[in-house]
Parts: sequence; C-alpha cells; structure tokens
Amino acid sequence: MTEGYTALWSYAWDLMAGGVDITLERIATTGVKGVSLATSYHAGMVMLPHNPQQKVRFLEDGSLYFRPDPQLFGQLEIQPRVSALTEQFDPLEDICFGAKRQGLEVTSWTVCCHNSYLGSLHPELTIHNAFGDPYLFALCPSQPAVQAYLEALLANLSQYPLRTLQLESYDYMGFYHGYHHEKVQLELGAAAAMLMGICFCDACRQAATERGMDPVALQEAVAAWLVHSFESEVDDPSEATHEVLGALVPGMAAYLAMRDELTIKSLKGLIAASSVPLNLLGVKPQVLTAVQGQIAEITTCAYVGSAEEVTQATSAARKLAGDTHEVGVGLEISPKFTPTAANMAEKVSAARQAGADNLYFYNYGLVPMRSLGWLRMALRG
Repeated sequence: MTEGYTALWSYAWDLMAGGVDITLERIATTGVKGVSLATSYHAGMVMLPHNPQQKVRFLEDGSLYFRPDPQLFGQLEIQPRVSALTEQFDPLEDICFGAKRQGLEVTSWTVCCHNSYLGSLHPELTIHNAFGDPYLFALCPSQPAVQAYLEALLANLSQYPLRTLQLESYDYMGFYHGYHHEKVQLELGAAAAMLMGICFCDACRQAATERGMDPVALQEAVAAWLVHSFESEVDDPSEATHEVLGALVPGMAAYLAMRDELTIKSLKGLIAASSVPLNLLGVKPQVLTAVQGQIAEITTCAYVGSAEEVTQATSAARKLAGDTHEVGVGLEISPKFTPTAANMAEKVSAARQAGADNLYFYNYGLVPMRSLGWLRMALRG
C-alpha cells in the first residue's frame, strides 16, 4: 500500500470565487497534496453547491484558463480561445503561486481534442464519420494543424511550475461523448457505436492510402454496414475489438491498427513538446507499449459505487502499467456515487490496496462541503 500523491480535480472559477488563498487553504485541510486544475476545457453546464458567487455556471466552450504565449501560437492555423477569467490576471500563474504557499502541487488537467468551439471554426479538422458528417466536438489528432496546436499548448503549459500535464482526449474520440442536447434514439450495439466513431477525414484517408489501403471503399463499406445495423438487418457483436470489426468490415482491422500508429505518432510529438512529465487519462495497451518509459503516469477513472469495483479498475490499470509507470485512480466523491463517509473511506483504501500510486478526486467545485469533510476523514483514516 502507498499513499502517494493525492489531488482534487478543480476549476479556476471555483478557486477564484472565494479567493485563491482561502480556497487553497481549505483544500489543503482535506489532506490532499495538490490540485489538478482544468487549464484547457470544454463546454458544459455545471452545478456548484458551495460556490459563493453562483450555483450554476455555463462554461466558455473550448477555452484556455491561462494566458497563452503569442509567440507559440502566432503562426498556427488554430488559434486558442482564452477565457474571460484571464482579463485581470493569469489564473494558472496565480493558482500555482497560491498552491506553493499552502504546500500543494499543481497538475494541469488538459483537455486536448474535445473542443466544440475550435471544431465549429475548423470543421475540416474534426473527425468525420463514414457518412462524411463532421463531429464538431472532436478535433482529429491525425490532422497536422491539430497536432501543431496541441504541441504549442503543451509547450506553453511547460512554462508553469506543474507536477504533470494530465492529458484528456488526446486520442481519437468516439461517437458517444455528450454534445449539447444530444438525441440518439437508437440503441447502438458495441460494433455500431465504434464504427460510428471511425474517422475518414482527409488526413486519415491520406494516411491509409500511403499504407496501401483503399479508404474510399472502406468508408463505403462501413457506411453500408451501419445502415443495415440501424434496421437490425445485421447482428451487432457485444464487443468491438480489432478482430471483431475486421470480420464485419474487411480491411477495418488494418485501418484501426493505422489509427493506433497515428495516435502514437501524435503522442510522441506531445512528449517532445512538453518539458513537464505527462499523465494520460486512459490509454490503450498497444499505445502505452510504444511510449514505454516516456510517460510518467496513467490514470484510470473508477467512477463507481463500491469498493469492489474500485479494486477491479485499479488492478486492471496496475497490470497495464507494470512497473514502468505510476498508476493514478480517479474517484468520484459526489453523494451520487459516494453517499457516505464509510463508502468513501472504503474506496480510498481499496484503490491503495490494489496498487494505486496516486489518487484524484472529482471534483472540488461540484460536490457539497460534506463530501470534502468525508474526504478529509478518508485520507486521515
């Protein structure tokens, strides 16, 4: 068992609302060792139970919560959107200094390709499904302009005194993620949901052509299979592995392997761009193998109700990481998932017993004060 690093996922607006120093002092009293601060974040509506200024906030879609270095982004096709919170001062800089005064470390919680604002400005750079529809919430990591933007983002964040850069959505996003007022009335099976998320943008098609594939024919085959699946004219398997999808659509296994290659290429570019260690929120085994030793940590989210489920999720992550990478486990501490102090203590203990090096708790601003009190008891117990 190890106690390792512990942090509260946090938003800049929550830390600023009550005064950065006062809020960080309150966080420090819970016993955590740091905050994982959203520095690049997506759209949303959030309820804030203990925020002294507001109880419901509509987020600035696809914004940065620090002041970007114009020299890093100046010539890029994609330009960052900067939050209005940066008008008076740099929130990330202020929070980093405040955290140091409280003996806390700061991790950058960095959302990469999930960006509806940038996707709407640059639909040609987003994931396109087999029918040619762009997913405006999902930039495609195979696009050179997207890669250049993400590398500039990580290089810029590396200028701050951060423990790690915790990357979310750095890979291909899928069909289901949660767009505004999403309406999907069909119950898609595992294969259909996966195939709806396969990208056929120009960059992905070009990469496939360079590898001797026929992406146009493959795209047409995927679209045809999906149309049949919508009417239940084909069987939809309960899993969507490369092998299963390759059997449904000839050539798909090779296309999926290509996507993994492109993800690895993109990730290596991000590794080179950052002078701060990287922490991946979710990772495929084949991708992790390719960057073995170049990533500091992998984090799995165990947003579940029981200690047994936490043990299962942590054990799987520990097995994947081996001895090369630290394992972080994210726990949802709201009453919805964690209804009692005893339940929280059991899950914290379960994660540590199953091999978690570090623990992340979701989320400072979204939970009531009683949950923070339970966290204090769980960490001190």
